[in-house]
Amino acid sequence: MNNWDLEVSLLQVDGYTTNKIGDKVPKYKVIGLLAYEKPITRGELIIAGQSNITITKIIVIHPFEYSNEELVEIDGIRYQVVNVYKISNEEIELKLKAKKGVV
Repeated sequence: MNNWDLEVSLLQVDGYTTNKIGDKVPKYKVIGLLAYEKPITRGELIIAGQSNITITKIIVIHPFEYSNEELVEIDGIRYQVVNVYKISNEEIELKLKAKKGVV
């Protein structure tokens, strides 16, 4: 049995605003939920590396909580969703990579 004790925030684009120089900057709606983290296997690292992708974390959430969000925040660090895999009708796996340059 897995412990659903990892607090995760899905970041959903909720409009845009402009910064000081006039660039469009997305505003995000934060959706908090619980997940659990899976270990990254050597095989997954090799396959991702062959596609020039770096996987940082793998988390599991419920599919009814996910609406194709592209960003996830865990412990103040933002991650980009690289791949989504359906484990069962009650669980999906999100493969994440660290998002650089975002605070």
